Amino acid sequence: MSEEALGQRAVAAARAFRFAGAPRSIERYGSGHIHDTFAVRCDGPDGAARYVLQRINAHVFREPERVIENAVRVSEHLRQQLAARGTPDLERRALHWCEVRDGGFAYRDGAQGSWRACALIEDTHTRDVVQSPAEAAAAGRAFGEFLAHMADLDPGALHEVIPGFHDLRRYARRLEEASAADRAGRARDCGDELAAVRHALVQHGPAWAALQALPRRVVHADCKVNNVLLDAKSGEGVCVIDLDTVMAGYSADDFGQLARGAACTADEDERELARVRFDLVLFEALTQGFLMGSAGLLTPAERTALPDAPALSALEHAVRFLTDHLEGDVYFRVHRAGQNLDRARAQRRLLEEMRAARGAIDEIVRGAVRKVAGTSRPTRSEA
Repeated sequence: MSEEALGQRAVAAARAFRFAGAPRSIERYGSGHIHDTFAVRCDGPDGAARYVLQRINAHVFREPERVIENAVRVSEHLRQQLAARGTPDLERRALHWCEVRDGGFAYRDGAQGSWRACALIEDTHTRDVVQSPAEAAAAGRAFGEFLAHMADLDPGALHEVIPGFHDLRRYARRLEEASAADRAGRARDCGDELAAVRHALVQHGPAWAALQALPRRVVHADCKVNNVLLDAKSGEGVCVIDLDTVMAGYSADDFGQLARGAACTADEDERELARVRFDLVLFEALTQGFLMGSAGLLTPAERTALPDAPALSALEHAVRFLTDHLEGDVYFRVHRAGQNLDRARAQRRLLEEMRAARGAIDEIVRGAVRKVAGTSRPTRSEA
């Protein structure tokens, strides 16, 4: 689809939602790999208002309406939790989803594209790469608090929008299928990557299997640092966004994903692999933030699983990026040839960094657990 055609569909979708006024401008927004995202500016009775409008990628999410239902249900639950705690600035702490003029929260256009919209939370920003330990701690705390706020929401109340989303064995099988089929004709040039990933899967198989005994919780399941809105002035984590994959899962998966991204010193598609390092200072900050935010929630078994989690997440993403490269870039959006292969190589390098630092990772987690155990986590209204 051309950019012009997509823009016309975005205009039609924007007019379908109950915004504060008529849409005045629509432009591309954010840096996500999956959906088509736009910022919509409207002129309302109280001045200008902005909204985030998204067309959900139906190749990734085969039932987009279920994705939207989950996001609305989780956001309303979060809002109730925050209100019960007397949290100030409530409108900035949970996403507010916009209704369609014909009812509901999902709009389906004439080409069967599914759209959703929420109020844009102003005076915030995101980071693709963490700039400081303070930002790492803020992101960790935001995701830890999100996990804690979801503790009394039944995981069975949410749709499983991507079956087996963090099932490493499933991804390993798909990698082998993609390599054998070689539809894009790329397997010949990926021999080293395939061999390294296969070896890592054998090494880390027992750690992944151990996760399956942990409690199932409502988790975010895509804990990247750019899925936390940071306050423009204080740097505090304001709101967790991108609720597409919120469903039943394991706390260690959330922690591992966060560490994989927030403690890495390079972009996810970095070509200069010497720049890809696992920063232990950032890791310590985000670990303390995550445990502080989720204080009192995690079981001893869940805490024991945390040191393995970053490597498992890096391995999972190396497998997924390599698979997508072999399949012809059908899942993760690419902006240049070979970008998914570059992403896979960067994750392989990050996995090597984590393996070399495993002793330090263990000690940081143990120290953070001891530190958080000796403190009480203030609520937002007390902070």
